[in-house]
Amino acid sequence: MKDTELAELQANIMRRLAAVKLDEPHVNEVVVAAAMEKFFQAVGRPTLPIKWAHDGRHAHELAARSEEASGGPYEDLSITKLGSLFERDRGGWVDARDAARAAANWAALESVKRLMHGYPVHRSIPWSLYRGRMTGTRGTETSPEHSPAWQAAGDALECAARAAAECAWAHYYYQIFPDWPEYDIDDFEEMWFPFVDAYEAGLWLFWLTDTEVIALPRPILQVRGQQLHSEPAPAVRWPAGEEEYFVLNDVLVPREIVETPANALDPRLMLHERNTEVRREIVRKIGIERVCEELDAKCIDSQGDYELLLLDLQDGRHRPYLKMKNPSIGVYHIEGVLPGCETVAQALAWRNQSDIPPSVLT
Repeated sequence: MKDTELAELQANIMRRLAAVKLDEPHVNEVVVAAAMEKFFQAVGRPTLPIKWAHDGRHAHELAARSEEASGGPYEDLSITKLGSLFERDRGGWVDARDAARAAANWAALESVKRLMHGYPVHRSIPWSLYRGRMTGTRGTETSPEHSPAWQAAGDALECAARAAAECAWAHYYYQIFPDWPEYDIDDFEEMWFPFVDAYEAGLWLFWLTDTEVIALPRPILQVRGQQLHSEPAPAVRWPAGEEEYFVLNDVLVPREIVETPANALDPRLMLHERNTEVRREIVRKIGIERVCEELDAKCIDSQGDYELLLLDLQDGRHRPYLKMKNPSIGVYHIEGVLPGCETVAQALAWRNQSDIPPSVLT
């Protein structure tokens, strides 16, 4: 393949990945089957039939069952192993792959993976705070650890992004070595190119077992910017399955927080929520003004973007809460502090587990 053809092919892959609509259900099983057949031909293996999973939970069950029965899916043709073997460190390969990922909103799909694996979207949030939050038949039945079945999954978008990276890599060598032999995509690199068709046709994750390909279609996503977000419906779902996730601004929250209109949510919900990220989303949805008004908040100290409030818990107690602004997203939230705190400095020192009050810029 000539230099100009490679550049055109890379640009075309980028356009196709960017054109995929994550909020629309689309699976063309015939196109996916043809693409997988090309992949098997490229790696010199017999073509396997495809079994489609209904949702992520179903796919994990099928993959785990296959492992137990056969001792592991296609151990000598692991996408993970092939990926690490053929990853290149020069010629703009990594930059081109990352650009292709970004064009297809890779970040949103990676967030879905973390939810499916049993982790919150934000890795810093302990899994223990989220048990039982999943809906449908999800919940505690999937371990938060990365199981062998999850580790064996191939990612059609990752493979498609590698096709763009291969074009950039070959283009680089054309530029610095004018006499470089014509690039032949019929060599081992061809394994990545069929996945552009497959991803475009609705394939997302897949498992190569001894007898079949387990295929998981791309979920329907609601995304705002680069984050999973949807009101009043789930942000992640599969049309043929039961698995779904309720997410606000990339934070997994209880279903009722998403489905209930803001004016019908009780501000006291935030008083019983232990997780800071979820509490922030409750306050953000209800509105900080309404939370303070309905909980009869009284400011007893302020410093910069911080206020120390006394909230009426409506049980005969008034407790101090620190109102603060998240500088990265510009949103106020409230966090309970030790009873007896009378100043912002005391509250911050307690929150940061320090005897020395931090400096607060005004």
